[in-house]
Amino acid sequence: MVGYSASPDDSPRAVADAHLAAFERLAAEGLDGEVSVKLSALGFDAALFAELDGAAARWGRPLHVDALGPETVDDTWELLARTQPPDRLGTTLPGRWPRSVDDARRATGAGLRVRIVKGQWPDATEPDVDPAEGVLRVVDRLRDSTRRVAVATHDVSLLGEALSRLTAARVPCAVELFLGLPFAGPLRLARDLGVPVRVYIAYGTGGAPYSTAALARNPAAAWWLLQDVLLGKEKTWRSIGRARLSR
Repeated sequence: MVGYSASPDDSPRAVADAHLAAFERLAAEGLDGEVSVKLSALGFDAALFAELDGAAARWGRPLHVDALGPETVDDTWELLARTQPPDRLGTTLPGRWPRSVDDARRATGAGLRVRIVKGQWPDATEPDVDPAEGVLRVVDRLRDSTRRVAVATHDVSLLGEALSRLTAARVPCAVELFLGLPFAGPLRLARDLGVPVRVYIAYGTGGAPYSTAALARNPAAAWWLLQDVLLGKEKTWRSIGRARLSR
């Protein structure tokens, strides 16, 4: 899963072109990849979104819509609703938002793939929702889904519970992990449950998980960097390599 992180100076046209190039490159390399887009970087432009949807169809690679703030959800659904057929599209549902349970029902009815995340931005109307509990509520709502449901978290305990519920209901599911965050625990869990793993690779101006801005926003990222650099902890790619060799 590749996602372009636009700079504030990028025009919506430039952002769309970056994603179009990603589709073309994935197809040229024969990679089983998907392209993820933040609609705010497109200015919620329906014509540009239609171009990306057309590229997804042309190159045979799925297009996924990332979650933004809760105030953008209605605009996001408006664009998703215009796209037919929706089978190559996916959307993201944050557990932090109470509305995600109803949105899960809507996604199932529309035939969309779903990625479940804890969520970065709280809903101002209910800011105290526990994101982990919210994730499980969304999981429970998707137990009748016939489309793939991806759980995107490095929280091993939450991931295990979510995957157990989905696999027990025979829902096709996957794990999604962010390149740059700890991999070993989630990888072992996914392997033990026989669930495939997809890696989210952010690139562009905001792509580095250890950027100064990212560290300022996320103290946990600073701790991971401290472990990696000062304490000699394993780097992500070493954990991946050993996990692959031990299969």
